[in-house]
Amino acid sequence: MNKRFRRMSDNDIKAIIVDLDRWAMGALGSKLTWTVLEERFSFSRQSLQAKSEIKAAYDIAKRALSGGLVKTKEQATEEVKELRVEIDRLKSELQAYRLKEEKWLRRWQQIAFHIRQKGIQMSSVDKKVPDGVKLPSNTETSQILRPFDQEIPSSGRV
Repeated sequence: MNKRFRRMSDNDIKAIIVDLDRWAMGALGSKLTWTVLEERFSFSRQSLQAKSEIKAAYDIAKRALSGGLVKTKEQATEEVKELRVEIDRLKSELQAYRLKEEKWLRRWQQIAFHIRQKGIQMSSVDKKVPDGVKLPSNTETSQILRPFDQEIPSSGRV
């Protein structure tokens, strides 16, 4: 008896649907045709299409493959490489921002220390500016704050 013309059992149908689901997920590659299924399962195209559940699973797999939802292994590998590069870049950028924040916080600690050394409380300095008052430019601010850029003297405690 020719295997190509044997009757399709419920187990055959389930196996074919499982494979079609795997195809839809990209696990079996990106080339899916009725000819591929005929060769893989030894059933004619007409027999495969006659089973509505197989036809539905085939249509879903084809849509997934053609809609760009599924990537080939090479595409996925390349995307992973690109994402790793981006992750490394973002980690470096985050580290740079952390260092900037650390320096910024340290500078404000120094400013607070020196203001307090002058007998001024931070609460009297750190107030909301009234509406309509023009704030100093970045250049003016740098000039105003320059005297406070000194290191905080060591307390002698360890």
